[in-house]
Amino acid sequence: MKDLTTFTLSVIQELEDEGRFGTAHVYRSMLRAFQRYWESEHPKNEIRMRKAFDIATIHKFERHLLERMLKLNTMSTYLRMLRAVYNRALLAGLTDYVPGLFKHVYTGTRADVKRALPPAEMGQALDISASLHRELKEAQIWFALLFLLRGMPFADLARLRKCDFKDGVITYRRQKTGRQIRVHVTEEAAELIRRCADRRTDSPYLLNILGDENCRFPLGRREEYRHYQQVLRRFNRKLKLYRLREEMQYPTRMTREHSMYITMIQIITKGLLCR
Repeated sequence: MKDLTTFTLSVIQELEDEGRFGTAHVYRSMLRAFQRYWESEHPKNEIRMRKAFDIATIHKFERHLLERMLKLNTMSTYLRMLRAVYNRALLAGLTDYVPGLFKHVYTGTRADVKRALPPAEMGQALDISASLHRELKEAQIWFALLFLLRGMPFADLARLRKCDFKDGVITYRRQKTGRQIRVHVTEEAAELIRRCADRRTDSPYLLNILGDENCRFPLGRREEYRHYQQVLRRFNRKLKLYRLREEMQYPTRMTREHSMYITMIQIITKGLLCR
């Protein structure tokens, strides 16, 4: 197994067998990006690992990502995933050790958006009293719960079980790390949970986010992950529709509060919803 594509696909399969579909998805995205770069430099040639894991090649790949106008955090993710594949290939004896291979490419992270809001603006952003279409209202409630439940990631919010909520406390394990988290539920959050609860007795979910009657899959299965990704994409689209609604409703006087609300939606879409 000397070519990068075959080896990376084997890593992806291993991750999926372990139920780590989110990580496998990122590896697959990195592989597609590297294949596009390799095709532009070496048309129709397979990606031999000893050629791919070369300092000049890594720098050219970074330049290729820059030319595609990708954000720094996306570039960093691809380069870190490529480094992880290199480390695995090195352990398997499939490539040579190259000192400082990733030393001079960007593999850090940066905060592109200010994430803090003053209390007054946060309150306005979470105001769900406005009249909205049912689907937008539902998305707004989910959006508010992400904050009211101590910044809970959407992946965890969607998969909360009824047995996780007891005596005013939600106890759950992070999908990403497995760490147990306890969240005391405020009255405001409890009311929102009641409004979007999954009331079907045969459903394990606390909220009606993944509770589609025709799309119930066991947690950890590939089908469940794909269904979650579809729900996440719909949620993102609804948030963007809300943003357009605000812009159309206030075409000549977008106040600072409305601007901050839009910024908040962008933060959620790019940050808390991930993985």
